[in-house]
Amino acid sequence: MRRFVVVEASAVPAVLHARCADASFSVRLGGAADLRCEPVIDEHLVVDADTCRDGSLLDCADVLQGSRAHTVADALRRLTDLTSAHPARGIAAVPLTGVAGAGGWAVAGGTDRAVILVPYETHQAYAVSGERSLLPSCLHTWLVAGRSLREWPQARVAPLG
Repeated sequence: MRRFVVVEASAVPAVLHARCADASFSVRLGGAADLRCEPVIDEHLVVDADTCRDGSLLDCADVLQGSRAHTVADALRRLTDLTSAHPARGIAAVPLTGVAGAGGWAVAGGTDRAVILVPYETHQAYAVSGERSLLPSCLHTWLVAGRSLREWPQARVAPLG
């Protein structure tokens, strides 16, 4: 899978709207998550890190996104592999098999190289609607707006080791 995604961010109310050719997703960030910027439009390339064999696409992708779910420990190892092999990308995201039984994402990126978990149990509280596979694109836009992954309202610190 490779797709071109457009995410629009509005500061008031703080909502991110992601869309591509065949899907859309919106997420409400809440009052505490002021984007601290003018409205943002972020266009980027998302590439499936598990199925793509084209090294040039993997190297130029803004978002490397896995399609195979992993346990938290395996997802963190996969993120390490992806960020080592493709250091220039914006973020890497790996789906989780179950955080509290609900799944979610493990995500790495940003200038501070943050690694976070975004479980679906918290995602359901703030999602407006749409395709969950676009959540990593919203996180990319969060970084483009000058924020850290650690500042994402529903982020959980990834365990070390």
